[in-house]
Amino acid sequence: MIKRIPFQISGLLALNGVSILGNAITEIAIPWLILEISGSPLLVATVMSAKILPLIFSIFFSAQLVDKYGAFRISVLSDLVNFLSVLLIPVFYTMDILHFYLLAVLLIFSTVLDSPGRLAKDVMLAKEIRQNKREHELINGINSTIENICDLIGPVIGSFIIALLGTINALYFDAISFLAVALGLIILRKHFIANINEVTKTPSLPHHYFLEAFRYIKSEKALFAVLIISSVVNFVLTPFLIVYLPYVNKQEFNSVLSLGVSMTCFGVGTTLSSLLYGVYGKHFSSNRIILSGYSLFVLFLISLNLFSGQYILFIQLFAIGMCIGFSAPVEVTLIQRQVSEKLFGRMMTLFSSTRFLAVPVGYLCFGAVLESGLARQTPLIMAGVVLGGLAIYGVMQKREKSENDNFSV
Repeated sequence: MIKRIPFQISGLLALNGVSILGNAITEIAIPWLILEISGSPLLVATVMSAKILPLIFSIFFSAQLVDKYGAFRISVLSDLVNFLSVLLIPVFYTMDILHFYLLAVLLIFSTVLDSPGRLAKDVMLAKEIRQNKREHELINGINSTIENICDLIGPVIGSFIIALLGTINALYFDAISFLAVALGLIILRKHFIANINEVTKTPSLPHHYFLEAFRYIKSEKALFAVLIISSVVNFVLTPFLIVYLPYVNKQEFNSVLSLGVSMTCFGVGTTLSSLLYGVYGKHFSSNRIILSGYSLFVLFLISLNLFSGQYILFIQLFAIGMCIGFSAPVEVTLIQRQVSEKLFGRMMTLFSSTRFLAVPVGYLCFGAVLESGLARQTPLIMAGVVLGGLAIYGVMQKREKSENDNFSV
């Protein structure tokens, strides 16, 4: 399988994995640092909400930046900006000037070019797949598997570093990962077949620039339905991983190593799920995969309220990972197949930004729930939200099928 993948595509997949590895460490270090200092899940939610704001507003500039300046330039610039921003967090902490508002500002700067940088790498990968005429399912499945493996390893490394050396030191690994990716892309540049420096003339106003993309997604109801359910799942899943899991492991077990193992169990599940999609995904419809996976996700969220214990939690998180791991390659494959190269960058930005649109609200809502008397019912509330999203998705799919049947007649 690996021999079929050209060197430049393998390099892109590997560099993406390095970046994900550093971010996985940070996702452990930042919430744990805040809980150590304040003990407040709501404060964790507030700071992490600030971190995600650039991802939401990136819909207005990400694709435009990539098209205007080229995927390669934006990718390298993004990694260098992230390197400097993340590096300043442990530096300022050592200088004893890292207040919560300053931490939030640094996290905002660390993600301000994160979405354009990720989009730039997606564009380069998509171009190379087309140029080399490779299977989309194979490459996207491997890419998602690599991401999940790094998500798997990252929490273990991060929790071990925190337990051994202290919370703040884990952030140095994140900064180094961004620098390594930037240097790796510069070295890899000469091996690309596709024109990764291609620039496109774009309209001066972002809303004009995205008007065509919005029109397209309105006409493609299958893509729009996937966008809706993906947004609902992200509303629940991101706070679940970033706020709920650190809180539970801090309150119930008081162990950062337990948090690392929890995230690793989730990562093992997502890794196996995305790998299975890469091999068998083409044999099943996207609709069936989405309905089955997210329905099981609801059931395992409910099980968190029915069963307790550290080892049971690890098993439940593995199962939840299995339910979630297919989602990224399914979405990317749908976009790659149905969207033209001209609109690809804008559609990827539209998907990534819209999915995170309600996540800050999710952070604050579930952070507030965890500080209230309903803390133990948090998984049930999350399950109810996802179930509602599934109901909306099912209705939209039935309407599309009915319209297609009427059109055929």
